[in-house]
Amino acid sequence: MADAEATTDRTSTFYWVCAIACLLIGLFLAADVIQSNSRYGATAWTGVALSAVLILGLTTLYVGCARGRLEMRQVLAGNFTLFHASTIAVVAAVGADILIPDRDTGALALLLPFGITYWLYNLRPTEPKA
Repeated sequence: MADAEATTDRTSTFYWVCAIACLLIGLFLAADVIQSNSRYGATAWTGVALSAVLILGLTTLYVGCARGRLEMRQVLAGNFTLFHASTIAVVAAVGADILIPDRDTGALALLLPFGITYWLYNLRPTEPKA
């Protein structure tokens, strides 16, 4: 029983790391926008808004998973889970970041928390040793 609790605690810790990483990525995006927003047009501001919303959404998702209120395996419709929704959000955030001038790869940092959640999502419990 203690082994299951330790696993849950470790999983929660990984989700907290993902949430903090997403928040830092969002802060770096905000700092970059503040520094170079004078040359932004409508397309760039659309990219900024989309990136911000998606990063905040991912952060909220990771916090919900860390607190045990959400699960990546939670089904939204059919076989579509929260993990699949997070995958779409990461791809959309990277795409939206491309719309911002001189930030072609900034949101690629979101691949780190996504990689951790991918690993957690595909992690299977091991069989207990007899």
